[in-house]
Amino acid sequence: MVLTEIKKGEEVTITDLSSVSPAIQRRLLDFGIDEGTKVCLKQLLPFQGPCMIEVCGQCISLRRNEANCIVVEEV
Repeated sequence: MVLTEIKKGEEVTITDLSSVSPAIQRRLLDFGIDEGTKVCLKQLLPFQGPCMIEVCGQCISLRRNEANCIVVEEV
């Protein structure tokens, strides 16, 4: 499943970032987000808006099309 398919408040582990563009992968790594990282979906805005995730105590906003490329699994 992908990041946008989980429920609000659910904690998941990132399993695959290979379909995300290299520039976005590099930017996510700057925030400490890599395969194996646990993230929590805080907000999924309506009308194809961005989603907000929490990682290591910090909230990060991602574009919906980028979040659709991040494969996750339940903890």
